[in-house]
Amino acid sequence: MFSKIVLAYDGSEGAKLALEHTGRLAGGAQVLVLAVGRIPEYAETVSEVEEAKEQAGRHYQSALEEAVATLRKAGVSAEAHLDYGKVGDTIVRHAEEIGADLIVVGTNPHTALKRRVLGASADKVVDHAHCSVLVVRAGDTEPKV
Repeated sequence: MFSKIVLAYDGSEGAKLALEHTGRLAGGAQVLVLAVGRIPEYAETVSEVEEAKEQAGRHYQSALEEAVATLRKAGVSAEAHLDYGKVGDTIVRHAEEIGADLIVVGTNPHTALKRRVLGASADKVVDHAHCSVLVVRAGDTEPKV
């Protein structure tokens, strides 16, 4: 059914549920497991940006490796990639670049205030994606399509 899937993955509870759903529905699809590190928007020096990238690399490396190993163990073709930028924009850009026909994102419950202050990456992906988006909420037993 799907040929290329982008799985947004940060190791959170919602992302782990999204990983499970991706493993079940991938079939013969190629899966790009994508983590997005945030860089300071108002960094004063280049070293601040480099330090943020280093920290994100350390944080996401093992999570990405575990996710890819889980998918491969299930017989799914998967590769990992870490990029930097605004989460929603970066996910949509990678999906467009590889010609994905599905993006899978996990979400965690947030208070209305936290969501308003931090923004909602899943909402941005849903609003701007060129393809279908599956949103898997932590605490849900079935994904919301």
